[in-house]
Amino acid sequence: MQLWAIAANTYRENIRDRVLYSIVFFAVLVLCASLVMEEITIGDQDKVVRSVALGAIRAFGSVMSIFLGIGLVYKEIEKKTVYTIVSKPIARWVFIVGKYLGLMGVIVTMIALMAGLYILLMLTQQGPPAASVYASWWMLTVELGLLTAWAILFSSYSAPITAASFSIAVFVIGHLADDIWRFGLQAESEQVRQFAGVLYWFLPNLSVFNVHDLAVHHLPIPVEQLIGATGYGLGYTVVVLTLAVWVFSGRDFK
Repeated sequence: MQLWAIAANTYRENIRDRVLYSIVFFAVLVLCASLVMEEITIGDQDKVVRSVALGAIRAFGSVMSIFLGIGLVYKEIEKKTVYTIVSKPIARWVFIVGKYLGLMGVIVTMIALMAGLYILLMLTQQGPPAASVYASWWMLTVELGLLTAWAILFSSYSAPITAASFSIAVFVIGHLADDIWRFGLQAESEQVRQFAGVLYWFLPNLSVFNVHDLAVHHLPIPVEQLIGATGYGLGYTVVVLTLAVWVFSGRDFK
């Protein structure tokens, strides 16, 4: 019961502050981009419009998950509300997991609203989206769930600027994971190879969730890829949240 109360409160706090403004900005961006692309694009205009719109959903979702997540715990510490919470008979894992679930509720709401706008845009210009587009939104949700867990982990022990830097680093390195691995294999220095290996194996490989090109071209996404990426993302998220709980539990708020 405490878990869902914390989740609901977190959802209410964050949905009022930022999400609706982001949706409005996204709507203007996509509509303007689609109109401009129709006028200036040479070639397959439909694919360009889909690429811009789906790319905007991914970009806004990533920014939202990082910058909401990095302040989630720190904000409670700064406002001193965390002292009231930890003084009550509430397990610290309940606090962290409740915060995470509430924030994921906000992110899912955001993705659903942007997806609805995208569907409306496609229905007026091109026709119903392919199944791969819906699958790409699921993959994005799993990716943002993992990214949010990392942001909360960093927020549990550092200030927002530091947490933002670390979270952005995870995002960038995660999307370059395959390139980093190939670079490490080709490197002459043993130290460089070892460092590349550490980055590849320790940080998440976010490229497994990237099915942007398949969605843009309305190509099917293999079921085994969806299942594998989902299992990978959910498992990794549990590990990172466990670390966040462990770090937060070790802090003394007395």
